[in-house]
Amino acid sequence: MLGLLLLVLVLRPGPAGSHPPVTRPSAPAGCSGGFRVGFVTDIAGLDSTVDAQGWAGLQEAAHLRPCIAVELLRSSDPASYRADLELLADRNELVIAGSFLLTEAVGAAAADRPTTHFALVDPLLMPAIRPNLAVISVREDQAAFLAGALAAMVSRTKIVGGVYGPEGGAMTRYRHGFEKGAAAADSSVTVLGAYQGAPEGRPFGNPAWGEAQARSFIAGGADVIFGAGGSTGEGALQAAALNHLFCIGAGEDEFLTDPPARACLLTSAQTHPERAVRSAVLEAAAGAWKPGPTQYGIADGAVGLAPFHALDSSITPALRARLLELTGELAAGGFLDGN
Repeated sequence: MLGLLLLVLVLRPGPAGSHPPVTRPSAPAGCSGGFRVGFVTDIAGLDSTVDAQGWAGLQEAAHLRPCIAVELLRSSDPASYRADLELLADRNELVIAGSFLLTEAVGAAAADRPTTHFALVDPLLMPAIRPNLAVISVREDQAAFLAGALAAMVSRTKIVGGVYGPEGGAMTRYRHGFEKGAAAADSSVTVLGAYQGAPEGRPFGNPAWGEAQARSFIAGGADVIFGAGGSTGEGALQAAALNHLFCIGAGEDEFLTDPPARACLLTSAQTHPERAVRSAVLEAAAGAWKPGPTQYGIADGAVGLAPFHALDSSITPALRARLLELTGELAAGGFLDGN
């Protein structure tokens, strides 16, 4: 039986514009031609959550499929993003740009290296479609749909609120899903919502604004708050906790990452971009290349609700059964249009 190859080369760039010598990944004896994948991070490297999740997904794919060789390159300067992508393109069959910060660079690299496949993880803006460029994203709207349904089912006032980072991309998908989910669970529920506007400053990083916005919704009768968008969303959860109300987080499992929110947290609309990257890499290694945008959702295990944790007693068996039913319908393509 063939052995599993996981070759990890952590490249440490020298001064801007220079690159270290590297050894080309190769398949072990017995592999009839391995599949080589390079991964380029932004300057934050694996300290960036999105980069770390994408790299984890690539490693999972390498563990699952024999004869995949992987290597990692942390860019030292934004000006080197394109050069770094092209460096790995000369030695790999697939190169993954792990952050939306590499969107422009990966589009240019894909145009310059048409025989190499490239993939971009969850950009804010869609790059030009090319036959050798895939765009990997997760269905935040599906996770948020379940969050909205849950919020509507536990609300006593029949008013719930969503506080979001700046409009666009994932934030738009979160809001769309949350509002659709609440309406599907109970059409009589009123759903309040607000995006963080440009005048508030610090996009995704203004907990004071998030808390103030949530407080205004609470004053208007909302008794469940959904917060999405970095520390802006965490501020909204804080307002719910201080007012002894329910809250729902977004992205990661907020129970693990935001301890102050535990007092109010029912669950989180959780995303797993690492699973989306794993699926995309395994498909590419199997010869099933998918150029253009591909969304991974509940059916792929890429999104869903986090564990209910401390407030699980608030989630009755009947409510759990309804959420399970909705999850199945979403996985089958129901309720949402996929945008």
